This record gives sequence, C-alpha cells and structure tokens, in this order.
Amino acid sequence: MQTNEGTIKVIGDDVIVSENALYKYIYKAAGMKARVNSSINEHYLRQNAKTCELIYHPFWLAKTLVVADRPPFPPRIQPNIIFVDAVSGYRGVFSKVPPIHDQEIGHSSLIESNIADKEDAERYVINVQEKQMNPSYILKKPRHEIRELFLVYLPLWKVAILSGLVNETFFINGNTGESEKFMSERWQSMKDFLQH
Repeated sequence: MQTNEGTIKVIGDDVIVSENALYKYIYKAAGMKARVNSSINEHYLRQNAKTCELIYHPFWLAKTLVVADRPPFPPRIQPNIIFVDAVSGYRGVFSKVPPIHDQEIGHSSLIESNIADKEDAERYVINVQEKQMNPSYILKKPRHEIRELFLVYLPLWKVAILSGLVNETFFINGNTGESEKFMSERWQSMKDFLQH
C-alpha cells in the first residue's frame, strides 16, 4: 500500500504564519483597493475566503562556489546559494542562506515541478552563473563549482477571496507573510524557461 505522506525539505523555520494571522497579511497584500474602501478589512476578507490552503511550492537550491583565480595570490573563493523556481524557471542568487528543515507532509499539498530532475535544474544554475554572476567579473571570468543541488519547498498560503469588492487569489509566504504576487504571476507566463 502506497503512503500519502513523506518527508520533504522545507525553507524556513518550524514557525510559519498561522491561519489565524493570515488575513492581516492578505489585507496588506490587497493594497490600495483595501485602503480606499473602508468595507474591506480583515474580517471581511476572512468572511469571503472561498478556499484557504497551505501548499508547498518546489524550488531547486544549489550550494555553489565561485573561484576567482588571482595569480600569484591564492584564488578568492566565495560561496553562494542559487535558487530555481521549479514551476516557472525563475532564478537568482539568495543574499543569505535560508534555514531549511525536514518535515512530514501529505503529498496532496505539494505543487508539481515543471523542472523535475537534477540535470535539468543544473542547466538553470549554470545560466545564473553565466548570465547573472559572471558579468560582475570584468577581466577573467571565475570558475564555478556546484557542491550540492537539491529540491526544497516553500510553504505558501493560497487564499481565494471571492466577493463584490475583492475577487483575487492571494499567495502569502508562510514564513514571512509577504505577498508572492510577483512569483505567482511568473508561474503563468512561461517566460523564464530555458530553451532546450
């Protein structure tokens, strides 16, 4: 019999934004629409929430080293964490290493990856190294080493508000409470995918 649970790596600490505190963040994410209409408040948003679920969005994380040779001196070695959104292909470099922990989770909460295997994810990591990191080296380009590449999940609240005043699906970062509108728009656009 196949189990519907498994252990995944999750970005963030064990403490996440609770469902109770969630509507404060949705109100903030609603922006000017909410501020100019006094009828829209946290209670209104909670009353008009049609769906509210905690989902886990996949990212590839690569622990890398940038090795800049500087003869006759020893090479300068700089560690980096590169992320690749496994749904949209959007990618970049984290400014700091995020905390990661293992968590038991039901597979029904996991969002399916479009970049499903390591070899494909590695192409995106190399693209970040060549297009985003190398341009900052004016003369000789550095060498890059990928030390580790693994799949992690970001907890996101997906809340659909359906009413006469607000008709929108909000994606709220389960760790920070920040709106992930930018990221969610890229899931649909397909413009971040690399051509084979």
